Amino acid sequence: MPKLFRYIILFGGPLFVGAINLGHPIVSSGGVYQTVSPYVTWWLILHVLNLVGFALAGLAAYLILREERGLAATISRIALAVFIPLYLGFDALIGLGTGTLVQYASQLPPDQLPEAKLAIEALWTSSLGSILATIGSSAWGISMFATAIALTERSRRPVVIVLSVLAFGLVGWGVATASSGTVLWWLAVAVAGLAVFSVARPRVPAALFVLAGILFGTTHVVPFGPLGMLCFAGGVLWLELVERKTQRPAAQQEVRQAEVVEPTLKKG
Repeated sequence: MPKLFRYIILFGGPLFVGAINLGHPIVSSGGVYQTVSPYVTWWLILHVLNLVGFALAGLAAYLILREERGLAATISRIALAVFIPLYLGFDALIGLGTGTLVQYASQLPPDQLPEAKLAIEALWTSSLGSILATIGSSAWGISMFATAIALTERSRRPVVIVLSVLAFGLVGWGVATASSGTVLWWLAVAVAGLAVFSVARPRVPAALFVLAGILFGTTHVVPFGPLGMLCFAGGVLWLELVERKTQRPAAQQEVRQAEVVEPTLKKG
């Protein structure tokens, strides 16, 4: 793959998703119709763009570990194969589905609007949508946690595995108890990131990928999704421009040393 095209996917995917979801309307207690109807055109455009963006983010996550081998890297790739179709299915069903119904309901006579609102709410809270969202979000989190593990030095992986399991539990606790976004939840997220930073090697990308798994794995709306994609892009940036560039000279030095030693051994 050409280097420029690779960088466009690696950085463009997460930054695109993060940027467009800064403008994602948040459904209020007044209901889906009340929230979406003033922005229905943008709502539909946003969720079409998300179909592209989520796929690009998944492809970017795949490219990170394209050359990595091992169980953690394999788990990450399998999780991405689950995340992409299911999260796109969730976005199409709930995002485009509710937007289309809202657009249709806005053209109905006033006496028919209450029934249309009930249908919109039924789709928004449907069990199928919840299942797709839960599995898709969990798959993203698992992929990011497995990426952090795969990139960590082998001797430090057991601790990162434990921290990743706790991070996965943090996401579940936040969603199940509606604690996501509370002060306690943000403190727990900060502790999780700092814990991974303190034990993983390399520190920065591993911690940022875990944070990306927690934040975007919670939801893609503001502030969680954009922050999660920013952490993901930051991890990629550090990995590509710092870690892997420092590894290449070391590898080249080893090759040069081998080229010098081999003729000497032959002469001996």
